[in-house]
Amino acid sequence: MTPTNTINRLLAALLALVLVLGGLLVAVEIVLARIGQPYWFIPRQQWGSWLTRQTWDAALVRFILAAMVLVGLLLLLAALRRGRPRLLPVACDSPGVQVDVVRRGAERAVVAATRRTSGVSSASASIGRRKATIKAKTISRSTGDIQQEALAAVTARLADLGLDGLRPRVKLKGNKR
Repeated sequence: MTPTNTINRLLAALLALVLVLGGLLVAVEIVLARIGQPYWFIPRQQWGSWLTRQTWDAALVRFILAAMVLVGLLLLLAALRRGRPRLLPVACDSPGVQVDVVRRGAERAVVAATRRTSGVSSASASIGRRKATIKAKTISRSTGDIQQEALAAVTARLADLGLDGLRPRVKLKGNKR
């Protein structure tokens, strides 16, 4: 699951929890008012008299409405934001034929190619719509040659997969001793 999906799910769960709890609270307050009991959490009389005195021109009312619109727009943007693709389109010479590669499989293949590079001790990859980012570690102090070899290996592997339209980027961390 991508970080965007995780954030969207957490926001949706939090918003759902707030709405459910708010709805239950209002339902309890309505029942208490109907049976003539004093309020439990919301002081109905005070809130009611305060709300009847407010107008659309009041600064507080405008601020609350603007904040609600802003929160709504932010939630809408979070929901509409495109995440990373599950399938990556592969260039195909046959007309009418579409070939796709599963993104996670392509990431594993690129990681394997990077790890086979001499001097690389570990690697991870992230492939999006336009670029492939590979983070690799080495025990060597000098990273220049290793980074070029890893970049060549990644570029070759992407070409083998038919994903040569992606921009590969290799970030290599070396030993700082």
